[in-house]
Amino acid sequence: MALLEVFAADGALARVLPGWEPRAAQEEMARAVGQALDCEEGLVVEAGTGVGKSLAYLIPAALWAVRGARRVLVSTHTRALQEQLIGGDLPVVARVLAELGLPLKSAMLMGADNYLCVQRLTNLRLRPDAASGEWAETLTRLDAWSRDAQSGHRSALPEALPQSLWERVARDTDVCLGPAGPAWERCLWRRDRERAEKAHIVVVNHALLLSGARLPPFDALIIDEAHNLEEAATSRYGSEASLGRVVALTDEARLAARLSGDAALADAADAAQAAGAEFLRGLAQDHGLSGAEDEASGRLLESAPSSAPAALLTLEQALASGAAAAEGRAWEADLRSLHARAAQLDADLAAILKPAPATARWVAWGRRGPELRAAPLDVGRRLAEGVFSRGVPTVLTSATLASGDGLKGFKTRVGLPDARELALDSPYDYRTQAALWCVDGLPDPKDEAEHAAAVAATCAEIVARVPGGVFLLFSSWKLLKKVHALLRRRIKNRPVWAQGAAGHEALLEQFAEAGDAVLLGVDTFWQGVDVPGPALSCVVLVKLPFSNVGSPLEEARRRYLEEEGGDYFRDWSLPKAVMKFRQGFGRLIRSGRDRGAVVCLDSRLLRKGYGKAFLSSLPPCRRIEGLDELAAFFTPRADETTPA
Repeated sequence: MALLEVFAADGALARVLPGWEPRAAQEEMARAVGQALDCEEGLVVEAGTGVGKSLAYLIPAALWAVRGARRVLVSTHTRALQEQLIGGDLPVVARVLAELGLPLKSAMLMGADNYLCVQRLTNLRLRPDAASGEWAETLTRLDAWSRDAQSGHRSALPEALPQSLWERVARDTDVCLGPAGPAWERCLWRRDRERAEKAHIVVVNHALLLSGARLPPFDALIIDEAHNLEEAATSRYGSEASLGRVVALTDEARLAARLSGDAALADAADAAQAAGAEFLRGLAQDHGLSGAEDEASGRLLESAPSSAPAALLTLEQALASGAAAAEGRAWEADLRSLHARAAQLDADLAAILKPAPATARWVAWGRRGPELRAAPLDVGRRLAEGVFSRGVPTVLTSATLASGDGLKGFKTRVGLPDARELALDSPYDYRTQAALWCVDGLPDPKDEAEHAAAVAATCAEIVARVPGGVFLLFSSWKLLKKVHALLRRRIKNRPVWAQGAAGHEALLEQFAEAGDAVLLGVDTFWQGVDVPGPALSCVVLVKLPFSNVGSPLEEARRRYLEEEGGDYFRDWSLPKAVMKFRQGFGRLIRSGRDRGAVVCLDSRLLRKGYGKAFLSSLPPCRRIEGLDELAAFFTPRADETTPA
């Protein structure tokens, strides 16, 4: 049966998925993915909201893998999408292939520290302090559960564990004894790994894909949520060394020293903490930093010692000696884990302190004290030489990838400049479902108090005229906090929540259930949020989402691009802002029945020449002017039904 017959009105997909209807864009994407796999090509696909891109790549990938006894690796940025694919979409794909007489096997893998380690759990239960402490009953329940569990992934555990306990029982590759260990037969990670090695489709996340960890061999790679790939690579290929990290390591080393009776280790931990704190604070102060800032950005590391304090290396050596002396004892695994952490801290510090080409180095002062960071500025080269150097067909996809130059800029930035490209519009009717209001005349943001008051007043008026829920998206925590405080005093008839009041997923669930709440968010709420229906009726973009040009990473990037003959604003800042602007707009219409308005409070959209780049990137929709037109948009005409 041909691929497109699966997507026909009477095809296999229609038979296994009640209510599914053929979509031309979904079929076109499936055909393009199938061709890329067959021809071993690179492909970048922007598939607008509603195209159904998950099935459009999973079905051709599954057919290609099963028929050819191959394996396809699918990578996502978020855990939510990873679990949606493995728990929702892939079972549908398996039923489709079963209609064709083809068996599909799929599996999910995450980083090692996302799995319960039976060996560490057993060792912890043997320790007197744990056996009689506050964790005793939890450890007993976990042990009983693990004996019949099929997966040790943290999300599968029978109860939520505090992070302090999870760090003691999570899998740690540095202390894993492998097949030689007494717990290997009960190892839950091994079971997930064995399933992955037998699977046709393995779902991972970007962090694991980029980590260098050993993955099951694969014959093709599909990266969903590809708009996050640059950020994920910048983070994964970078380094960090903070006072918080030093303190956590040395505090745990002292505890291990007390339990093992190792006085030398205790002394080494004390010396390392004092030396590490003095070193990091001194570097921060040398660069004009003396405490945490609201918008912690830091300073470029213009000068620094060539090596870290010797006391940190001494601690690493003391932990190695302590682990060797504790062989066979209950605390050996903890000491080996601490030694691996100390070695990694020393390696990260060395990498940061040594200047390297195309690398940003900076010092900042966060909530847990001073920190040093380094990040690559040539992510595309790193990806091309790493994950994309395997010579397998590769597909990158997302709902928003293009900017003013289409997909060309994105392909270059991620190291796939020669990949074929496909842009598919959303099937939704934005002309009737969506409206856009560009507000002009708010005070200059340089006057922070006046600007915050005006933003709050305008947002309160907008909320009063919108019957459903409202998202207020910011690019600054400082402004968000000010506006949130003002809105809580002005809006009394509906909930007004701000990001950080609860966990990300819990806050979104509360927002969707409320139906008319107001939610203020930054960064992560610009993307990956799916709230269909009137529970999200209006999205307010407070400012155009340009990166903070005052941050050391952006300053280093500006210098690097100019040295390479590029233009920071044209080649980086504007394309990235346009992409994020489109992501913010995309929060609004999530189904064919949604109806809502986007309001932008940044007058630069109308007054600056580059405003056209933002406006032209949006789908055609109704333009409105003023609060009365906004209210009228949400008042159904006689010939309309009430939006659902």
